Amino acid sequence: FFTIAFHQEFRLAVGVSVKFFPTGHLLGAANILLTVEEGGKKKTILFSGDVGRKNYPLLPGPITLPQVDYMLCETTYAGREHQAEALPETILEDVIRRTCVDKPGRLIIPAFSAGRTQTVLYLLNKLASEGRLPSIKVFVDSPLAIDSTKTYEKFPKLLNEEAQRFLRENDELFDFENLVYVKDAKQSRQIDNYYEPCIILSAAGMMEGGRIQHHIRQNISNNYCTIFIVGYNAEGTLGRQLMNKRQQIEMKGKSYDVECQVEVTDAFSGHASHSELVEFVGQQSPEKLKCLFLVHGEHDNMLKFKQELQNRGYANVEVPGLGQTYEL
Repeated sequence: FFTIAFHQEFRLAVGVSVKFFPTGHLLGAANILLTVEEGGKKKTILFSGDVGRKNYPLLPGPITLPQVDYMLCETTYAGREHQAEALPETILEDVIRRTCVDKPGRLIIPAFSAGRTQTVLYLLNKLASEGRLPSIKVFVDSPLAIDSTKTYEKFPKLLNEEAQRFLRENDELFDFENLVYVKDAKQSRQIDNYYEPCIILSAAGMMEGGRIQHHIRQNISNNYCTIFIVGYNAEGTLGRQLMNKRQQIEMKGKSYDVECQVEVTDAFSGHASHSELVEFVGQQSPEKLKCLFLVHGEHDNMLKFKQELQNRGYANVEVPGLGQTYEL
């Protein structure tokens, strides 16, 4: 593997080149522009990847892209708008106060190792720097999240201006008093015996694997615990079951009554909302875009998104089936 800078054209083969554009979803996430020349004709194909959001903590938003012939566009949040109106740090501060200050509870935050964990840590650090974070332990219990955090620290120039300014003024993006990085499985299990109010930040975000499952099992029937869901959870996942207020869940063949509090916010979502996806596609001229392929989403929402785009003048919109091929 080797690194290719954003905005730099790279030749893959004779007549085939690629260029990456920052999209703001994760550190280093990119839209990919593929240019193919054959038979004296040039074709341009844009793959959106996961499209980020404007004004998101840590990362700059998506940029304006060139006109292309073909586009593959993700649709994770097609048909849905983000509902949170308050700032993410304000929402985080509120749930911490209600869970860990108003009562001596523990706050469990399932979070993706790369991206979501760093956003939460950054906002916790901001709260701490402003004297708005209570003096409680914050456990980061995910080896991959710890490694990903180190990667974020290595590339501050890829962060947005606000984050870079915070780093200059505070020296650390993610480190603050009472932060504990959990090193191994033994130390992870020892958190069970910590009876003071605390925050546990662990992966995986959809709760389908990783150390978060242990923390869920240990606390699902604890009415002093709040599980704070801050990320997307696909249909059929444990996270989606909790989001849907299931009264009982099953993990590893055993049933558990859900007696803890479950709260959900989309304020931390790193995915473009429906209107932001419409804006992203809207950079392309309906007359010049030869075909638009919708991918990476729930089928019914993709069909609704397709209809809206067609109403906006995009005549050729496809929702490909698994294994389906197209000749461009």
